[in-house]
Amino acid sequence: MRAEILAGSFVVAASVIGVRVFEHAAHSAAPSPSRSTSQSQPAPQFEPPLAASAQAAPAATGAYNPNWGEEVKIAAANDHQFYVKASVNASASSFLIDTGASFVALRDSDARLAGVYVAPSEFDRPVRTANGLTKAALVTLDAVEVHGLRVEHVPAFILPDDQLPINLLGMSFLSKLKSVEARGGELVLRG
Repeated sequence: MRAEILAGSFVVAASVIGVRVFEHAAHSAAPSPSRSTSQSQPAPQFEPPLAASAQAAPAATGAYNPNWGEEVKIAAANDHQFYVKASVNASASSFLIDTGASFVALRDSDARLAGVYVAPSEFDRPVRTANGLTKAALVTLDAVEVHGLRVEHVPAFILPDDQLPINLLGMSFLSKLKSVEARGGELVLRG
């Protein structure tokens, strides 16, 4: 059990470091344009599960957050996964924390509850999910917040409800935190 926890901690730490190094290199090469929830960006290439190989997330803004710097501890569920309620544009939804997903992924119905509407023609990004190949819409969420840890301008995929059984809290949110660490049956998010 201890070896599994250490291995899990290593994978999470390596993912965070890798995304930050990749993000730094991408920002050094060319600045990433900011976009609202209704504009389009060039299509990145994707690998399962919802991982982007060519698109870095834009940096979080320096907006004041009175809870920034605190720790949020999330206990593992019976299936050894980490689930959390997160607010997207101030609308709460359930998420599975997925360090293997480069982006936050939202079910279309939850996106609409958060005020994010996409036209059918915007589902133009090929992605591979557990249910197979599908199309997603790439948007930027105004804000995602987990127990006081708030990140603004978060790139995300919107997927049809039948292609995504639960929302995923991916690296476009997690990589903006100070650290993400698995320890003692908990996932610790530090802002």
